[in-house]
Amino acid sequence: MEHINTLEFHKNNPDISVEAYVKRKRIELAHEISLSKKIYLDLKFWILLRDAHIKENVDHNILKLLKLIESLVKQGHAICPISYDIFTEMFKQDDIKTLKATAQIIDELSKGITILSLSERLDFELYHFVRSKLKQPIYAPDEMVWTKIAYIMGFVTPTSEAFSSELNCAMQKAFVDQMWVVPLTDMLDFINDKALSSKSTFIDIDISKQLNEGKFAHINDHNSFKQMFLAELEGILDLYKPNFQSLMVHLYESEIGRKVLPDEIVSDNAGEMFFKLIYNAFRFNKITMEFPSFNVFAKMHAAFRWDKNRIIKPNDIYDIHHATDAIPYYDYFLTEHSLRNLVNNKNLSFEVFRCKTISDIDTAISELSQISSN
Repeated sequence: MEHINTLEFHKNNPDISVEAYVKRKRIELAHEISLSKKIYLDLKFWILLRDAHIKENVDHNILKLLKLIESLVKQGHAICPISYDIFTEMFKQDDIKTLKATAQIIDELSKGITILSLSERLDFELYHFVRSKLKQPIYAPDEMVWTKIAYIMGFVTPTSEAFSSELNCAMQKAFVDQMWVVPLTDMLDFINDKALSSKSTFIDIDISKQLNEGKFAHINDHNSFKQMFLAELEGILDLYKPNFQSLMVHLYESEIGRKVLPDEIVSDNAGEMFFKLIYNAFRFNKITMEFPSFNVFAKMHAAFRWDKNRIIKPNDIYDIHHATDAIPYYDYFLTEHSLRNLVNNKNLSFEVFRCKTISDIDTAISELSQISSN
């Protein structure tokens, strides 16, 4: 692992907060990759490229696709950031050797870059909407959704009560600089092989049974896909009411320049207000490109419920999340045939996004070959 020691620098430059420093790092990263096409590979494609990389089960076209993407990444024409969902799904692999080989190809093609987790993106999209409506300066979502792989599960930073706030701040910023260069392979090295081989290490809880029970209990409740979508959106927004309240507190603190005291938060009306605002904006077709992750996430859930004959399987949960990760922020989404067919369904109206969803190797080669010539 590359070692970065910037503690003395940050001790001598204390004016910027940790939050502002991380924000600056993410903006710089976004600008570094702004001209690169973003390619989202689902786990199937990562495994195909990994096998070609380690010369196992080599297929000529898959090897050609690997060489093409490697060349595009090397030249700065493309980048393949992963997501939290790819990170967790890769641990479904039984063999530690191939798991680590998958990490190696991810490091190469992603350059250690990942998209923010879904919850972080939902928070930022809401924050961006409010700030933009208030005519306040705000960075575009494309500038704020990228981070480094060490923060794939969210931002955390160490602190110690034994040190002053100034020293804690300097150490935390130096820690960010170090974590900014940690590759996925090193992250796996921090986890012992026994933990890596455990199925429970990073695998999410299977909720497919509950989703099927809810689906078939209310299978005839909605007469149109729009009604189904709004029902799913309502459920998601209801879960996010506490986040809406937190946003209002954050905005208020930004205005008054201090922390809000507990007794100053008198009600949760802000949560209900934002709930109704966003729900009705979608209901009356006032949304264009705002709230893209809310939009895709709710429509994907609605699509699986709208097909009355479909039994939701555990892998379908990953598919919903992969689509929600890819469609709003990537240029290309390489995935299974069935998921490509689903996201191209006219009910979902995903054509408003720039993302092209591809499942065929030949088509992927043809489409991606055009990147360097554009």
